[in-house]
Amino acid sequence: MPEPQVNHSDTKPCPYCGTPLPIGAQACTRCDWVRPREDADKTGSLRDYQAAGLSLIPGLGHLFKGHVWMAAGYFFGTLLVIFFFGPMGMVAMGFQLLLIPFYWLWVMLHAFLLPDLKFVDRHIPTRMS
Repeated sequence: MPEPQVNHSDTKPCPYCGTPLPIGAQACTRCDWVRPREDADKTGSLRDYQAAGLSLIPGLGHLFKGHVWMAAGYFFGTLLVIFFFGPMGMVAMGFQLLLIPFYWLWVMLHAFLLPDLKFVDRHIPTRMS
C-alpha cells in the first residue's frame, strides 16, 4: 500500500525516528515519542519527593522515574561503596564512614532532580478509531 503524500511545509520530523508529523502533534504514530508536558521539567512535584524517599534504597527512586540503567548503576555502586568504605573505615579511625551518608544523600538528591520519564501525558491515538 503506497504511503500518502504529505505536504512537508506544515510538518516537522519526529525527534526519534524522523517520521513527518503535523506541527503540534502530541505523539508519533511510528515510534514511542511523546511530547513532554509543559511542567515536566519543574522540580518539587509529589513524584520528585516520592523518588527521593524511595532512594533510601539507592536506585529505587531512579527506577520509579524511569531511569532503569541509572538505577542499576546506583544500586550496585552503593554495594561497592559500602564494601570498600566499610573495611577502610575500620582501619582509618572511621573517617571514611562519614562518606557513606553523603553518598546516600547525593543519590536521593539526584533522584529528586532528574526529569520524570514515566509521568508524561500520553495522548496516543488508537488505530481502532
